[in-house]
Amino acid sequence: MKTKTHTKPRRHENEREPSCPSNGGLGNPSSVDGLHDLARHLVDVKQRAEALGIFTDDRELLECPNCGLQEDVTAKGLLVTYPKDSVDLKDCGLRFCPVDKTRFACPKCGSSIKAVIL
Repeated sequence: MKTKTHTKPRRHENEREPSCPSNGGLGNPSSVDGLHDLARHLVDVKQRAEALGIFTDDRELLECPNCGLQEDVTAKGLLVTYPKDSVDLKDCGLRFCPVDKTRFACPKCGSSIKAVIL
């Protein structure tokens, strides 16, 4: 029994391959403006969430290898810190301070910790 193979339809020799539209294939160029507005809004929401103490999940949680202070996230999404050997896991209120885009300073002992950015 002979099986049929699928082939691409042939183009007439005068036909050209379709080109990609300059707007990236979006049907309505104004929708690109809407996408920019949405991106700006998301940045604003992220900044407000960080100001409220909500962990925005853009990096791994930190743990100081020197003193053991570590970050965690509550069920409500709030960023907390406590010593590694803490029994009650109560937030001590200290926050790792950004030094640059990938490094943070431990607020307890001053050690520099490299963050894994997601």
